[in-house]
Amino acid sequence: MRATLDHIALAIVLGWMGFALAGLVAGPALASIAGGMVSALVLVLQRSTPVAGAMALLSPLGVMLPALALRDVSAAWGLPVLPFGTVEISVFLAAYAAFLASAMGLLPVDLYRLGYAPRPVAAMVLIVCAYGLVAGSLFLPLVAVTGQVLWVAGLGSSNWFDHVLHAMLMPVAVVVLLMQVF
Repeated sequence: MRATLDHIALAIVLGWMGFALAGLVAGPALASIAGGMVSALVLVLQRSTPVAGAMALLSPLGVMLPALALRDVSAAWGLPVLPFGTVEISVFLAAYAAFLASAMGLLPVDLYRLGYAPRPVAAMVLIVCAYGLVAGSLFLPLVAVTGQVLWVAGLGSSNWFDHVLHAMLMPVAVVVLLMQVF
């Protein structure tokens, strides 16, 4: 089950990349076909060297990257998607940089270890849900709760952060922030 979920997440992320690249020269319909073909290839060829290499490079994908990919495709199709603000992205980048520095032992506290404990995880999920309520957005609370459900069910990593964060979020957030500022 875990391997299946990982391959579905990889298919969504790589399909989104196909969608985004095709979207540079085509509309949403053709870009969606291209993205769907990439996703299907990932699922059909999941035992191939390129797909296994992508899995080794990106795993664990968790919930956030596939959710962002689906969110971006939805926005391209005209569905109402509340964009992240410049302040939100800036705060995320600062907090995530501190989190990564902590996880790498560059700070005297290891925040990553909190992702193994039920009470801190529950508190973080509640904080994200409260933020979503105040901000009027369901996206982050859904990601946090879905990550918690997968974590509790033992489907994937034994650390909640692996379900809701990914190292690729840093460059993605920087690019989105630069696109908003310039």
